[in-house]
Amino acid sequence: MNAEHIINWFLTRHGEWVEESRLVSWAKKLGINLNDDGEINEEQLFHLFVLAVLWNNKPTYNADKGEQVFKQIKGEYTFSSFRRASYDASTRLRLKRIASKNIGNPGVFHLLKFITKPDTWDKIMETLNFPVIGDKADDIKRLEDLWRLFNNPRREAYLTLKLFLIFREIKIQFANDDKYQYHPAICCVPDSHVRNALAKLDLIKNAGKRDLQSLIRCSEVIAKNFCKPPYELYDLPLFFWHKEN
Repeated sequence: MNAEHIINWFLTRHGEWVEESRLVSWAKKLGINLNDDGEINEEQLFHLFVLAVLWNNKPTYNADKGEQVFKQIKGEYTFSSFRRASYDASTRLRLKRIASKNIGNPGVFHLLKFITKPDTWDKIMETLNFPVIGDKADDIKRLEDLWRLFNNPRREAYLTLKLFLIFREIKIQFANDDKYQYHPAICCVPDSHVRNALAKLDLIKNAGKRDLQSLIRCSEVIAKNFCKPPYELYDLPLFFWHKEN
């Protein structure tokens, strides 16, 4: 078994995820439309962060569970609602209850509240837009900046692995505009299924390492094998192959 075999398996088994040799946006399948006439829609971007946070934390890190909960809460968990929660006690209480009851992790509320703070959100937007997009060194620094922002051990919830998802989904949705085309090295999500698949293929030695530099190396390996002409498939062939086999 090698990368080519897995690509062929993925195209046969999950062809609905590929259009014109490109991976379809998972976020867009869930109704997150980031591209607003060539600019990032901030309300939709926040929904992408909600999805990423759910998939990065217990008990919703399972892909199916995270999707299910996202669909339940997305009407309430909006950028506007979280901004309002900073000064409106009833909104804040409602969003907290959703985190406890629907999500099962109150820390998710606190992390999303931190994300929507004006200074945090301004930093996110600056990082996503800061030139030069597509240069590997600059884009890795972009990822590192967000990693430092969200990987705080004092918080009850984190955003680490799924930071790669943020860049991947933006890149895919803006591909036809040729904007936000981040380097593939920061766009391949090295979650546990993907790392274990890489280890089975002998493309990495240690699937358990989760420090940022190890995860970047995994993303680079994925990009080298699954984002080469004619396909741009990122991590999904590995994810589904390991999950199902």
